[in-house]
Amino acid sequence: MGIKQPVLLLLCVLPLLALSRSASDGVYTKQQAVRGKSLFSEECAKCHGENLSGGDGSPELAGNEFLSRWHGKTVGGLFELIRKTMPTDDPGHLSTRQCADLAAFILNSNGFPAGEKELENNTEALNEIRIEVKQEKQ
Repeated sequence: MGIKQPVLLLLCVLPLLALSRSASDGVYTKQQAVRGKSLFSEECAKCHGENLSGGDGSPELAGNEFLSRWHGKTVGGLFELIRKTMPTDDPGHLSTRQCADLAAFILNSNGFPAGEKELENNTEALNEIRIEVKQEKQ
């Protein structure tokens, strides 16, 4: 009886692990990142800087600080933050497609590879994608 419980638990957990993906799996397209870059220039650069370096109280969106802050979190969390709070002078006016395009651009700017399928504009699906920074061996 003692062995059945761990096996049952493992059988329940394995499908959940299979659903989880990494931003390193190519979860957006190049075209989507291009759209996001254009939108970023129009809507976001005034606070976050053209090179995503942040400034005047706005965090950097590319580089070590961003990767450290978002490591282990989900693309869904990033998508929701954009959707609900950006831009700060008119939060919530961006469409869900625009928010997904911006998230794709941010992922691209942080070295995550493009893939064959566009990043979805659905929080539930995006919550399955983790932002994971690969640790370099020393």
